[in-house]
Amino acid sequence: MKTELCDVLGIEYPIIQGAMAHIADGKFAGTVSEAGGLGVIASTLHDAQWVKEQVEIARSVTDKPFAVNLIMESDLVEECAHMCVDLKVPICTISAGKPDDIVRILVDGGVKVICLIPHARAAKKMEALGATAVVAEGLEGGGHIGRMTTLPMVRQVAEAVNIPVIAAGGIADGHGFLAALALGAVGVQMGTIFLTSDECPISDVYKQMIVDAADCDTVLTGEYGKKQVRCIKSPFTQKYWELYDSGASSQELDDFCKGSVADASRGNLEHGAFSAGMISGLIKEVKPVAQIITDVMDQADEAYAELKRIYG
Repeated sequence: MKTELCDVLGIEYPIIQGAMAHIADGKFAGTVSEAGGLGVIASTLHDAQWVKEQVEIARSVTDKPFAVNLIMESDLVEECAHMCVDLKVPICTISAGKPDDIVRILVDGGVKVICLIPHARAAKKMEALGATAVVAEGLEGGGHIGRMTTLPMVRQVAEAVNIPVIAAGGIADGHGFLAALALGAVGVQMGTIFLTSDECPISDVYKQMIVDAADCDTVLTGEYGKKQVRCIKSPFTQKYWELYDSGASSQELDDFCKGSVADASRGNLEHGAFSAGMISGLIKEVKPVAQIITDVMDQADEAYAELKRIYG
């Protein structure tokens, strides 16, 4: 199951770890890369010095390629981009906003850029700017979501551009991986399943919530038309919608959500936004990162062999 993405990024398996805010640090990203995938450091709202420290940590864990995620919501994104260029970070992923200027900084600095996009039109624009690849992420994923579902989005993006397309949103095993390839993708990005790895630096409470969750156990928070977040149902999500139904303003809702992502990583059930995709029902146990990656690839091989057996 090697694809062109492996050659483009210099990785063993065409699997990218999703950038998980307040969770994916240098040590964790380095662990994923060492296991053969592409680990991603989530810079979130941190400054360039923090990025430098985490890059150095990742390099102490692995000599394989890894990435830094830059989020356009951050006021410090430009200085973090310049730091990535200075440090010769091999790859950056970019999410949550209009990244035109940041893409140019990175491309001009020799960094490979992977842009998360919400539709085919945006994918074509990122290709024109010089992006190495795009991630087409459907609303089935955990965390911040768009408005399109994975299956039709990935297919249309793959038809629209000539650069590698990575599928994301609702993918947790080899069957989902194989489906992504059938749609025209050359790899997948997964977040929720990596949350349930032994090495992921979150509370065991969070990991167990994902393992225990069924397919219908996620809910969106956030106002329609604005940024929405997919989370596991919890006292936090219940209170959010009670507040919303009471007529709370956008500012009051935003204030209520402040710190909820970090609180989830610490296992705070009352004020934790436990981000997770709609594939929680497929995750049965906590495993080491390396086992997660090899299991996905083995499942994909087995599923492919079964299809060939059935359909010749």
